Amino acid sequence: MVKMCYTGLMKKTDSVLIIYEDEYLLAVSKPPRVASVPAEGVAEGRTMLGMVVEFCHERGDGYRPYLLHRIDMQTSGILVFGKNEQDREKLEGILTAKDTVKKYLTLVRGIPKGSVTKAKLKARMSDVKISAETRYRVMRTYHVLRSAVSLMEAEIKTGRKHQIRQHFSEMHCPVVMDQVYGDQEFNKKFRTSFRLGRQFLHSALLEFTHPMSATRVRIMAKLPIDLENTLKRLEKVVK
Repeated sequence: MVKMCYTGLMKKTDSVLIIYEDEYLLAVSKPPRVASVPAEGVAEGRTMLGMVVEFCHERGDGYRPYLLHRIDMQTSGILVFGKNEQDREKLEGILTAKDTVKKYLTLVRGIPKGSVTKAKLKARMSDVKISAETRYRVMRTYHVLRSAVSLMEAEIKTGRKHQIRQHFSEMHCPVVMDQVYGDQEFNKKFRTSFRLGRQFLHSALLEFTHPMSATRVRIMAKLPIDLENTLKRLEKVVK
């Protein structure tokens, strides 16, 4: 049995959109340009962690939620929180379990060949390269700006830092509007033509076996308006 939940289940504010919740877990759809956790110059109250903690406090839940993983500030989509500290170890295993499915939607320059890359990537805290695997498929290709851009579904089998962005960059098909690994000249033209101000990368689906109930849970977050509008503009150009 798969328990499914889609974006829109519950809404508190524009910045905290709960898309799944049970006794142990809470998942939100993170908007772009919001950090997952505090960092230098970014106070907790301006992060998704801080916003969700405040949300739960205002709701009178009696617990302080904690993040089970992170996504980049410029990336939108699914973020999952644990509720009770005593469950942390079991819940953190969700993101590393072999049967967990993590899928993203991204727009890349070019048309990637093949369906999987296993190029090693640097570890988070060192320059040592470690195993990484990304599976992908082309969903739609647009021919614009004297180039091709492809809408991709990417499934990460590991969780390395900037994994999708690095892997597509190494294939010479960087994520559109990626300011670190991308094609900056192309990004300038794309920003002007399609009015997108951040990298096109969205955490769209997370499916896992719940460590407490042993049921399959599928959480989905629809594309935010900026990415939806970008695709609509691309469709108009190619027609």
